[in-house]
Amino acid sequence: MRKSDILSIAKKHPTTREIASPDFFEGALLGNGGLGVNVCTRPDAIVLYFGHNNIWDIRIEEGHKDKIGTFREIWDKICAAPGDVHDEAWYQKYVEEVTASYHDYLYPRPYPASCLYLFFDRKEYEVLGHSLDISNGLLTVLLRSALGEEYRAEIFVTQDADRVYCRTVDAYGQETPLFYRIRLIPHEPDAGLPAYEVRDNGFFQLLPYNGFAGEPRPRVDKGFSVLYRMDGTAANGGLDTRVSGMTQIAVEIAEGFCEEAAAAAEPGGGSFGEELDKASRSWAEYWEHSGVSLADEFLEQIWYHNTYFIRCILAKDTRCPGLFANWMYRDIGTAWHGDYHLNYNTQQVFWGLMGANRLEQHLPYLRLTEELLPVSRAWARDFYGLDGACFPHSAYPVPMTVMPYPSPDWGWEIFETPWTVQSLWWHYTYTGDKTLLRERIYPVLREAARFLVGYMTREGAGPKDGKYHLFPTIVPELYGLSKGFDKNLDGIADLTLTKFLFRAVLQAAADLGLEEEEAELTGSIRKILGSFPDYPTAQSRWGEVFLSVASEDPDNTVYNVPTNLMAIFPGEDIDPQSSSAHELEVARRSWRHHYNEGGNDLVFYNFIGARLGMLDLEKFKRHIRYCLLPNGTATDNATLSGGRYADTTDLKFMARMGIWIENFSLYAVIDECLLKGHTDTIELFPNWDMQREASFCSLRTKGSFLVDAGCAGGRVNRARIISEQGGTMQLKNPWRRAVDQNGRCYEDAVICVSMQPGEELLLREDC
Repeated sequence: MRKSDILSIAKKHPTTREIASPDFFEGALLGNGGLGVNVCTRPDAIVLYFGHNNIWDIRIEEGHKDKIGTFREIWDKICAAPGDVHDEAWYQKYVEEVTASYHDYLYPRPYPASCLYLFFDRKEYEVLGHSLDISNGLLTVLLRSALGEEYRAEIFVTQDADRVYCRTVDAYGQETPLFYRIRLIPHEPDAGLPAYEVRDNGFFQLLPYNGFAGEPRPRVDKGFSVLYRMDGTAANGGLDTRVSGMTQIAVEIAEGFCEEAAAAAEPGGGSFGEELDKASRSWAEYWEHSGVSLADEFLEQIWYHNTYFIRCILAKDTRCPGLFANWMYRDIGTAWHGDYHLNYNTQQVFWGLMGANRLEQHLPYLRLTEELLPVSRAWARDFYGLDGACFPHSAYPVPMTVMPYPSPDWGWEIFETPWTVQSLWWHYTYTGDKTLLRERIYPVLREAARFLVGYMTREGAGPKDGKYHLFPTIVPELYGLSKGFDKNLDGIADLTLTKFLFRAVLQAAADLGLEEEEAELTGSIRKILGSFPDYPTAQSRWGEVFLSVASEDPDNTVYNVPTNLMAIFPGEDIDPQSSSAHELEVARRSWRHHYNEGGNDLVFYNFIGARLGMLDLEKFKRHIRYCLLPNGTATDNATLSGGRYADTTDLKFMARMGIWIENFSLYAVIDECLLKGHTDTIELFPNWDMQREASFCSLRTKGSFLVDAGCAGGRVNRARIISEQGGTMQLKNPWRRAVDQNGRCYEDAVICVSMQPGEELLLREDC
């Protein structure tokens, strides 16, 4: 396929409904990375729900701060407990006190911006459904008049401003008024927030920070305005008015510090047509980054839908989205504070961006790690008495002075520190951008590594057996602190992610020429890696398997996330290309016999299967369908009782909490089936039945190579590699004999070519 094909393929996969869709999870999802709009249709109205990644109730409760103490104080008391510490009254009280600020207060949390109702006369018009063209973000709502004539409401979000346009036209594209009333409904302010201020064309809502005394404080308090501009005439303006002759309405959200948001007067921008053209060009540029063409229409659709959704929630200059990003209404989209969960949820959103060549969408995450660095340094220093930075379990995009959730259970998950910073290293290895590495990436990696070195070398860090340990720590959402701490030593998540980070820091220091300057840190890392614990394994009824932690039941453990498989991914320490036959067989056996309760496995578990070359794509498709919602997104549906869930648990209990953006990385699983690019040797179609036609263009690999390839009839039919940075390109030879555009032949199992920056290599089978 060619880049010029991508837009037309995307256009083939609209999200559609052929009926009125009033439920929030039936609506069409629009966005520009900051602003999110969910458009639902009722039999009597079109409803637009507005949310924004930057609009939060920024109040924060940190009353637990003075109750936390230090790690040494709490750990000594835990160790002195005669039995199970969870039975100790002091411990129960301590956990309750240090988590009260998180559990007892709604804020901080995303704040729904409002919703706009556009009413039409139901006797005159009937909603037939809607169709969202993901190639340019244009939503079309179809209506039919009582006389059988068809009309359209066309809606889109501009990509360079937080503005939404809607116009109504007849079957010939002539603007025609359909709505007789509009109503803008602000979210009812939560307790303690001031009332919204009504304007002639919308409203302003103040969202103050702590210590608000009634008067807005410039550069401290925040807020937002939702304002509209329309043609035709309005009876009285304000939030609820009858209209006549209205064919266009534009709504703009202005957010930021209170003085700026309050000063907004009316929506800017040009005409509907002009702004749609600009938005379409922006979408076309986005789609050019990469594309796939698959004979499997369902997987092709999943790839394009989720790649579209990713753009709606992420843009180069926007804030990193929380659990449910920028689509919300009332309590939908605000569960668990809608915050950053850094033990999997937040990271997963960004897994596929490097391979999909959408690097700009990763920058919000890089900024998040930089923003969290001060409080993470303070936590390492004040709680642990160590250097570096210990990253949090949960975090908010508001000023924090202490960890929001420092419980000795989930709040002591040490693996979250290396996991939080991991994708920064991917950004460098997939781009080769040394300037970014030096100025922004390495400083964050370094601080995380300094903390882990200190944690593993401090007095009391595990048994004295000649190895360096990670102790105590917590297996991801499974055991907490166990009796005798038999499940708190050297969890596989801690081991593999720490090893990943240490190796990254060693390579970064070498690439930046900092070996002498960083000799103390790199020397400590090498010493630790030289005496590093092995990954825990045990004999199960199927044979040897990996465990999440030693002493775990290898036969009956039900996992929340595929923890025991994390050395494969995200640890990237076990791989079919480099691991021993024995280690690889243990990994494959562990994946095959892994029990997972679902909800957190749709991307994670299947991604690991693709990485191992074991993923059954038909089973994967059924899993996706089990989780799909009418809006085209995949929710977190559970699949198994016996772990955290009872036999009577509603396995879809998470479906209505919000739009689970972590599952937008489904496209990354498909990319992993088409191209293996995370190692030094590129592999084409490692988990794909090549009898089924498939092709892709501009997928990115480690070493900053862009790859195009196609297969059909059981064979790879071509490959094209462009080197951005130059260097040695290694490709697992898909043929017995390959030839390039210059007639050079390659017969080795691995094709090795030294390439210059910008050089292109075309390969095909030489018959």
